[in-house]
Amino acid sequence: MTKQAVLLLTLISLLFSATAIAQGDGKPTIAWLKWGDSSNVALAEKAIKDMLQAYGFINDEERALLDDERSIEGEHINVIYGDSLFDRMEANAIIDEALDKDADVFVTFTTQMTQIAYYAIHEFIDPPKLIFTVTSGPYITGVAESSCIKPDFVIGTVPVTNYEDIVPLLLMQDPDMKVVGTIYSPQQRASEVGVSRITAIGESLGLTVEAESITVTPDLYQAVDNLANRGAEAIIIPIFTFQGFSLLLSLSYDYGLPVLFSAPQNAYRGGTIGGGFFGLYKQGVIAGAMLVSYLNGDLDISQTSIYESDDFAFAVNLDAADLQDVEISQALLDGAAYVVENGQTAQGVIAEFPEVEISLPEMPLEERRAADLEFLAGLECADEMIAEQQAALDAAAESE
Repeated sequence: MTKQAVLLLTLISLLFSATAIAQGDGKPTIAWLKWGDSSNVALAEKAIKDMLQAYGFINDEERALLDDERSIEGEHINVIYGDSLFDRMEANAIIDEALDKDADVFVTFTTQMTQIAYYAIHEFIDPPKLIFTVTSGPYITGVAESSCIKPDFVIGTVPVTNYEDIVPLLLMQDPDMKVVGTIYSPQQRASEVGVSRITAIGESLGLTVEAESITVTPDLYQAVDNLANRGAEAIIIPIFTFQGFSLLLSLSYDYGLPVLFSAPQNAYRGGTIGGGFFGLYKQGVIAGAMLVSYLNGDLDISQTSIYESDDFAFAVNLDAADLQDVEISQALLDGAAYVVENGQTAQGVIAEFPEVEISLPEMPLEERRAADLEFLAGLECADEMIAEQQAALDAAAESE
């Protein structure tokens, strides 16, 4: 090797060493990336912060800062807190900030933020780890192909929305219903898939499903008017993140149309009925277990599957029904996980965190760690599981 080559290698080595020292303080950095606020996100956020605190990664003072949506340079970890406020340009900006600060882990909330973050880093030679939660569409957005057929740096939790359980709630409310309207956004793949499923299931139940697409919030005025003119007796909303929630509800009062949302939590936000996945705090706990186990060096993300669950429940809002001049059926009242009346529930469920179980069970740290590691060990992607999932994907591709 020539003297020039040796000198060049030495300079490169010194440069990388200096960069590492300048960028690193010995603590892992977590980018906390939100698409926007919702009760769904709040439940998962609370759970992950509960887990970080239970494992001693954050103290009371640091927890208070995170609860106040502020970044921290903590004793054990750094957190870059970012909320895009439902804006794609802002999402890209906070991801760029996280990359500039050499974040080790991206923790993303919702399908939209997970998708944006994934495509920002997926071609990196050594990307940050990506742990997602409250993300219903990782497979339809290309983040992963299945729970085990995925990039080595990706893991997370998927709340499975079974429209087969949600659509029949319309007939529980009114067995004579014939026409239902639905609204979606062509900009959100999960909502398009949801409308397709709602249409197929509705037709199998004897319902005519009328669909309207919207791009921006003001489109709701025309969409709801069109659905009412086509005879819709109710509106069902698929998994869909948009800022027009209040406007949609106001229009539903004007037209006297009950609204069924595909998430129980939305009943507390003013939806007449909310039905769908019920266990977002638990999803956050599992995402938190993935995060702390990775930080502790106990988890190989590349060999661990994405966690999926389909826990189902529905809730009812009598206040919204009164404003729509709708009488809720006894069948719905009898089966509801909780009922909102006069702004509160008899079941003790609160608006900020609208689920029944919203705290970790008390246990010693070593016992908690053992239980979490046992659970995560059950998510190992065995060779047989990978082969089975790949075969299923190949079969699906051949049938298209």
